Amino acid sequence: MMLDVRLTPAQERLVDQVRQWLEALQAALVELKASAEDQEALDQSLRQLDDFFLLVVVGEFNAGKSAFINALLGHPLLEEGVTPTTRAIHLLRYGEEPDRTFQDGLWIQTAPLDLLRTIHIVDTPGTNAVLREHEAITEAFVPRSDLVLFVTSADRPFT
Repeated sequence: MMLDVRLTPAQERLVDQVRQWLEALQAALVELKASAEDQEALDQSLRQLDDFFLLVVVGEFNAGKSAFINALLGHPLLEEGVTPTTRAIHLLRYGEEPDRTFQDGLWIQTAPLDLLRTIHIVDTPGTNAVLREHEAITEAFVPRSDLVLFVTSADRPFT
């Protein structure tokens, strides 16, 4: 059973109204010669109106993040193990055919799973990973997320 996540007509009108306000503000920023940084922030806000819901799963290495995501999806998309297995960020999204490509420092994986039609899921290396690059990439996703789920092991709670 797929969850119906379509917007109601009232919600659609509200999103359209917000888009119009942001576009008017965008024109005003150009006219007032606002900084490029401010203009880019507003551009990003406009783009995010149409983005999918983004769930970012974080936690220490070997806490069970990939296992949780596999259970949530009801399908073993991600590698699991007793030693750390996620060495790069994985972005999971819907696709008619299963596919996996490495692009811009992260794995983009598609699968024909209903949940992924409405939500993108990010599996991250452990927050205490040895490579600072992993932590920096993870931290780049967190501000863009709609929900951050912190997974901790029952063996090492809050250590």
